[in-house]
Amino acid sequence: MSPRPVLAVALLAASALALSGCVILPPGGTPGPGPDPQPAPGASGAATCDGGELHLDQPGEYRIGDCDELHIAGTGVEVVAGDVGLISIRGDANEVDARSVGSIDIEGQENEVDAGSVGAVEIAGDRNDVESRGDMGSVTVAGNDNEVGYAGFVGSVDDRGARNEIRQER
Repeated sequence: MSPRPVLAVALLAASALALSGCVILPPGGTPGPGPDPQPAPGASGAATCDGGELHLDQPGEYRIGDCDELHIAGTGVEVVAGDVGLISIRGDANEVDARSVGSIDIEGQENEVDAGSVGAVEIAGDRNDVESRGDMGSVTVAGNDNEVGYAGFVGSVDDRGARNEIRQER
């Protein structure tokens, strides 16, 4: 084979590798020592909190750092986050695990939020689950069969639905 076709094939292979997002690892299959970069993208691609806000509407797993506002619209979004000011969920079957949350606003069914502490919770929907491993501020529920749990103390509770469980867990 002449040098020209070999060079073309090599360039094509290198371009395909670069465009695929693949990384060539050193022997052993793992990158060198050091912490993972923050925020790290999930299976669905890069997720960064640009300007303090992040909007997610595609199913998949995401790992983000701290964020002022996290807005989820859709189904099947899973997020692991640091400290979040506001989590807004408009959809069904989404999950968020955060270090702490200032406020949670859910409109949908079967969503789950777990956090170290939660300032305020508003739920308009059915079968949602919000858990705080610490204190929880105010709780307002306008739906049915929701579960809200907290390990510390809770502020005000306004339950406007049926069969909701708002309880302290020890």
